[in-house]
Amino acid sequence: MTGRFQNILRSLMVGLIGVGTICAANDEAHPLAGVRLSGSGEQHDQGHSLGLSEEVVPYQEYAQDIPDRPLTVSEKIDEAVFPENVARRELLDAREPDDTITEVPERKSLFGSDRFLSPGPIDPGFKTPSGAMWRPSFLIYGSYRTALQSYEAAGGERFNEWANRFDLFGNLYLTSTERFLIGFRPLDEERVFTGANNDGFQEAFNFEPTTFFFEGDFGELFPNLDPHDRHSLDYQFSIGRQPIRLQDGILADDTIDSIGITRHNLFRMNASATRLTAYAGFNELHRNDNRRDSSADFYALSGNFDFPDMTIEVDAAYVSGSKRRGGDRAYFGLGHIAQLGYWHSTFRMNASSALDYESTAVADGWLFTHQLSRPTKHSSDIITLSSFLEIDDYTSAARGPAMGGPLGGFTLLQRAVGIGIYGPPIDTERGDAFGFAFSYQHFLDADQYRQILLSIGGSAPLDDATGRDATGALALQYQHALSHDLIWSLGGFGSLTESGDKGFGIRTELTQKF
Repeated sequence: MTGRFQNILRSLMVGLIGVGTICAANDEAHPLAGVRLSGSGEQHDQGHSLGLSEEVVPYQEYAQDIPDRPLTVSEKIDEAVFPENVARRELLDAREPDDTITEVPERKSLFGSDRFLSPGPIDPGFKTPSGAMWRPSFLIYGSYRTALQSYEAAGGERFNEWANRFDLFGNLYLTSTERFLIGFRPLDEERVFTGANNDGFQEAFNFEPTTFFFEGDFGELFPNLDPHDRHSLDYQFSIGRQPIRLQDGILADDTIDSIGITRHNLFRMNASATRLTAYAGFNELHRNDNRRDSSADFYALSGNFDFPDMTIEVDAAYVSGSKRRGGDRAYFGLGHIAQLGYWHSTFRMNASSALDYESTAVADGWLFTHQLSRPTKHSSDIITLSSFLEIDDYTSAARGPAMGGPLGGFTLLQRAVGIGIYGPPIDTERGDAFGFAFSYQHFLDADQYRQILLSIGGSAPLDDATGRDATGALALQYQHALSHDLIWSLGGFGSLTESGDKGFGIRTELTQKF
């Protein structure tokens, strides 16, 4: 292992760092991602403009041309119950920005008087015995996704399905830092989505909360303990069923019954800002094979260190579990994020170690990834280069049922779509492999309502003795925002192995956000 590891690193690490990976797996990548500006707002080397101007915009006119955001579910309920709220909103829209004379009536609500990201007076709230000022308000939001998709892995069988997913959240704000969040996914459970496939109709109704936690700041909850803020009691914490994501989802990406304690505003290792978080989880953990291990406990320590020219992420985790499901294991991750001229670069190294014995859920391995992305000249389009190197068989500490493999959020060629059993063009579940991809994200209009994302690349085994073939693939996705809260997408892929086996996939999805 050691000699092979050194030889592979010597020959391939230069390619990893120089060719890079992709951050364009996010379908909503920002058009200015990867752009480095000077203090004056000018670009460093190239002469093309970002459209910045020295024109001063009066604050009264700021954001006037931005379309109104869609109303949340709770706001729609309020307007149905209290029609006078509609007249109040129309009055606010018609009022001049500098109008301080027109009297605006008080908004009525069943969910608290503070609306989300909206103008109007702030509710004074009430003072608790601990000295905290609470202004309770309740917000309902979520999304519904429905997809038709057909998938055939290279050399496998065709699988057709109609899948549905419904995410519903209720957010009870006590203050801007304290809240209860509860979430449900009533149409899917443990990788089964309500709909139909080759086997007929599938029913996966699930009314158990998939998310339920409280988070807050100790110093804000009990300000009377330190009224002059001299004892550094600002510890953030969260407790309950909550998402845990480490190393951009490579090390861990799951929702676990856990407690997390965070300390911000530290200054260690000459960093301008340091954040440390400790996690302990005791239920709902899924192993690398996306299957639940009810006996597993999860412990992790995560640190972020911000420097003037880079950010360092360091994560370590330990999972204790039953021998039947792979036993105990340890994990480590290191991330380096920096701006290299006009390129945004992210390099990650992750390692897993099975402390008992290896299986599909727990194994020894290394996974190296690197990301390079930047906007193109004279446009908001984004080009990305991507590569990965997996030595032995890396496994994640925790992976949710719909999260795919460790590279499930990497590119279009490895991504998990999060609904149904539609698989990726390139299988990354088996280790000892390296791969690359080139991606291009093109915006078809200035408002970025329509975009096309193209990815082309491949992967190959490190050792011919594995008997696995090299695979090349091309993936394409078109996405169209039909309105502020309704998104339609159409995409597919084709793949070809070295031995001539073909893979195919096509899918269309409609997402309604509310």
